[in-house]
Amino acid sequence: MKKQSVFTIILSLFLFVGASNKAEAQFGNKLRAAKSAMKLGKKKSVKGGGNFSSFNNETDELGITGEYFSLNDSKAYGFRFVKESEGKIINSLHYFEKKGDEPQLKLQLKETYFTKHNVKLFFKWVSASASGYVEVIEVNPGVFAQIKSDRSLNDADKPVALDAKRTVVDIMAKNKADFDTWDIETAQAKVDMLLATLNSANSEKVKKKLMRFDAYKNYKGKIAFAKGTSYLKNARNNQPTEKVANFITKRELGATVAYKPYFEVPLAQSHPGAWFNVTYEMNGIKTDREALRKSSTKFSKNIPQYDSEQDKFYWQWSKVLLDTSNNRADYAFLELLRQAQDNLKAGTTYDVKITVWAFKDGENIDPVAQGTIQLEYTSGANGTEKLLFDPVKGWITTLEDYLDE
Repeated sequence: MKKQSVFTIILSLFLFVGASNKAEAQFGNKLRAAKSAMKLGKKKSVKGGGNFSSFNNETDELGITGEYFSLNDSKAYGFRFVKESEGKIINSLHYFEKKGDEPQLKLQLKETYFTKHNVKLFFKWVSASASGYVEVIEVNPGVFAQIKSDRSLNDADKPVALDAKRTVVDIMAKNKADFDTWDIETAQAKVDMLLATLNSANSEKVKKKLMRFDAYKNYKGKIAFAKGTSYLKNARNNQPTEKVANFITKRELGATVAYKPYFEVPLAQSHPGAWFNVTYEMNGIKTDREALRKSSTKFSKNIPQYDSEQDKFYWQWSKVLLDTSNNRADYAFLELLRQAQDNLKAGTTYDVKITVWAFKDGENIDPVAQGTIQLEYTSGANGTEKLLFDPVKGWITTLEDYLDE
């Protein structure tokens, strides 16, 4: 089988599981980026090089045991899968760099990946640094990819998290002829595909549990609004226990409004490499956080990136349009009010549409959550007029004074 055939098979598998054209483009980018990984896999000191051909006479339940050769140094190493020891199931991969009864490393099979998805991933935590965490994954019968992760986990019983970035640094193959097919970039593509499958399955499991809660069940793909951030807090981590009864659809213009989006799937899964952006629309005017953030030093200073929680089904910490108790505001929303001020009228209720976007490479790609709240321009001495236009503390007054500095 030639390399082109492997690329075709892998691409077909992506299409089979429903990957979009964007996913295919991202897949291609990953292939190109993986080329640079080869230098990472070079061993500084080579201890292998013995003859482990006798391992090829052994058999095991997973068909792994045998003599393997490294793509990086062409030397031989021994792999032996051990299912049972002293009457206990251990599902361990013993790795040999030199002959002897004791392996140089014992790696553990992640059993659920294998039993549920037939993915053979073995791991071993050996130090507190990311480089000290070892993982190997089978990309084809008799071919394993050695992986370097971008993070570590001080837990010998767990592999690195699924959403970690994994880079193939070496390939171990029983048959040297397999290197004609399996180079670093081909293995990287296969590893990415396997991890995407595992991530998707794990995401569905988490989502099924989230559907027990009204907040997520009723608001996935939408935005919830409340009179303050305290109404949108999770009582327990990873459990959206906030009460739907506290969500609002209408509020006084200028008063505190908090909001929180809930997603069909985490952003890291739907749009790898993207972060969040937010747009506000009211009365024919639209502002964009990322566009404003890039427009001036003053907006850049006051509009931070929303570049965290991409692995979540919802924001753990809600945001605010305005917060009178803490004198906080989203400057992108304040700019919307500043631009709209000449057409605002007392006694009128305005629809404000908020869209949370997947943002990447300087563009809004797709909306991931949307919601609309009605804001009423109230009259009276302490109504909207004072909240927006007080000569000292009004929201619009304060922004205009700041921009004029």
